[in-house]
Amino acid sequence: MKLLIQVTVAVAMFAALPLYGAPVDLSTAWQKAKEYDARLGAAQADNLIYQEEIGKARAQLRPNVRMNAARGRNATQFTGKSSGISSSYYNSINYGVSVRQPLLNMSNITAYKQAKTVAAKSNIDLQKEESALMVRITEAYCNALYAEDNLTFSQALVKAALEQLQQAKRRFEKGFGTITEINEAQANYDMALADSLEIVNSVEYTRRELEHLIGEYPDELCKVVPKKLVLAEPTPKSVQHWIDLALANNRDVVGGRQEIQIAKREIEKQKYSRYPTVDLVAGRNYSESENNYSIGSIYDTYSISLQMSMPVYTGGYVSASVRQAHAKWLKAQEQLSLQERIVQSDVRKYFNGIISGIAQIHAYQQAVTSNEIALTGTKKGFEAGLRTNVDVLDAQQKLFASRRNLAKSRYQYILNRLMLKQASGTLSADDVEEVNGWLAASPKQMQ
Repeated sequence: MKLLIQVTVAVAMFAALPLYGAPVDLSTAWQKAKEYDARLGAAQADNLIYQEEIGKARAQLRPNVRMNAARGRNATQFTGKSSGISSSYYNSINYGVSVRQPLLNMSNITAYKQAKTVAAKSNIDLQKEESALMVRITEAYCNALYAEDNLTFSQALVKAALEQLQQAKRRFEKGFGTITEINEAQANYDMALADSLEIVNSVEYTRRELEHLIGEYPDELCKVVPKKLVLAEPTPKSVQHWIDLALANNRDVVGGRQEIQIAKREIEKQKYSRYPTVDLVAGRNYSESENNYSIGSIYDTYSISLQMSMPVYTGGYVSASVRQAHAKWLKAQEQLSLQERIVQSDVRKYFNGIISGIAQIHAYQQAVTSNEIALTGTKKGFEAGLRTNVDVLDAQQKLFASRRNLAKSRYQYILNRLMLKQASGTLSADDVEEVNGWLAASPKQMQ
């Protein structure tokens, strides 16, 4: 009995929660998530990190200027056979500037090209995370709506079970019912109350999951309006078209191709490290009393030269680096092949999911209508003594189950649409806006 009271209080408390803010629609949730989501923020920071690789690689192709300066006080003691010990104290000054401009360095040139490919892949990774957030926010939103629907169905079932219990008691008082009917109705009512506790927790959990994405607790969500929901098969209706689109535009596939290019550049860079490098070096050096042999002397030197450097033997380091880079290239090819297979499988799954989802929605709509008619007939049969209390409750549960399945199929249809777009690499904010157009906050709009 204590448990029943706690469950009843929990359901009543949730139903009586005040709404402090305006309803949060999907578009608003998406905008908030872009500013708050940590995964997207980390991807943006990664993008900034890899963009700077271009600047670092470009710097290796530009002039390198160094400057040095020194000023000191020196003391030198000299011991002669005839003069004994003598000391000299003097100031020394030394400063210089040197400029080194690479003229030929194929390894650095390749590294620069590689850095641009790395930055381009970082852009793709950021786009991938943005599209993933669209799906995540939509999925969290739909989960929250489905939990609310479950709560509504559960509350309706509790209310119906209570009415059935009261009716059974009235029939018993009038001499038409039995104590067994009352016990059965009481058990069904108790079970409905117990199940509602888990559903209340589910509603709170899904709300908190959405809060983790948008940064604030949503007091109220907009509902899906069945009349606004567009049930349309993918256009064009060819799964091969969507597969071809995915192989050309899917972020993981495009990123895999760029990984191969990065690996190729690495092979070239390691091979070029065997080649000679040529630098133009110019400088000026000024010194006064640089050492005890040049006390009082001033040197002002200008120089310009071409310097060539070429590794002759590195102990096998370069050869090992080339082999390692080649192995990375093979790995990138295998990963691309794997990703292409995954994408093709995902496209087929979501494509077929949309088509079967539309059929399910129509089927569940018909099931709801049929179960409503069946429930009405069963209630009349119970009042006439032709049906039992168990028959009525079974009909009620079937009706609520069909309504729950209908709601679930609608949300899954929405997710399959977005996931097909994501897999094909064509998901954009416009798709989120389209789904948002199927929602409404006003009860009048939902009728």
